[in-house]
Order: sequence, then C-alpha cells, then structure tokens
Amino acid sequence: MFDSFDEVGRYGSIAVLILSFFSIFLSGIFFGGTYYVLEIVETAFQNTDCVIENNIFVESCQDLWGLSLYPVLAMKDMLIWMSFFFIFAMVLGMLVLGYKSGKSPALLGLLVVFIMAFTYLGIEMANIYIELLENSIFYDMMVEFPVYNMIMLNFHWFIFIVSLASLMMALANFQRVKTNSVSEELDY
Repeated sequence: MFDSFDEVGRYGSIAVLILSFFSIFLSGIFFGGTYYVLEIVETAFQNTDCVIENNIFVESCQDLWGLSLYPVLAMKDMLIWMSFFFIFAMVLGMLVLGYKSGKSPALLGLLVVFIMAFTYLGIEMANIYIELLENSIFYDMMVEFPVYNMIMLNFHWFIFIVSLASLMMALANFQRVKTNSVSEELDY
C-alpha cells in the first residue's frame, strides 16, 4: 500500500487521524465485548461439574478445567490493559503524524479545519456512547473499563486535546530551524 512512512504523511495523514479516532471508539467496545463473553464462559464452566472415573490426573471436570481452561480465561484481564495500550499507541501515532504533516503549509490549514470537524464528531460519538451505556447489557460489559469509559464520555475533549497537540507538533516541525544546512541567507 505505502512504501514508506513519508508517503503516509504526505497522502493520508488526515485519513489516518480519522481512522485512529474511530479505532479508539470501536476497540474499547470490542475489548469490552470480548471480556464480557469470556466472563460468561468462565461462570458457565464454574457452575458445571462432573465426575471423571479411572483417571490418575483429575477426578472431576473442575480439576480438568482448572488445569486447562481456567488459566487461559484468567488472562482476560489483559484485555483491559490492551485497551489502555491501544489508546495510548493511537495517540502517539496521531502526534507523530501531526509532526510529519508539518512539512506542508497547506496541511497545517487543513489540520485546523479538521480539528473543528473532529471535535464535532467527538461530541456525536460521545453521545452515541452515552446512549449505548443506557443498555444494561452494554453497561455490564463496559464496567471493567473505567479509563476507556472516562475517555469516551469526554471524547470530544479528548479529540480536541489530541488534535491540538498534533497541530502543535505540526507547527513545531514547520517552524523548526535548519541549523546544520548551508544557507545563503546567512552569508553577508
């Protein structure tokens, strides 16, 4: 698709920013749904028991699942941490793309326009998330993700701050002084 990072910065930094915001919104819902399903599966297995005869390693299904299934299901807490790392990775990526977009003055103006559009989109996405939280199943699904919930309830502020930081990185790249280059402007 793209041969280098410069091509992404040149042709699709705004598209990557938009994709990042939608990815943050959808990733938490995906991780929350996966966590909820794994929790239901673990509860169902804990409520079921059977006797295993003529086996030297296990005497019941609970012993068997304790050796095989429960350690895997105990790793579901990693999904909470994965949602944190995913959000922070996307923010870092957006800041880097903002820095890379500072090479073009036209992209700086476009980035300002998109910050306003992103903020409005963030208000809409926060409202959608609030509506989703009114559903009791969705609410139960997202209880274990407090940081994600805080970000999504204030998603417009989150988007505004990250977009503004991205714009500041772009301005820093645009205004930087080339100290090691030969310039005829400095020759008197």
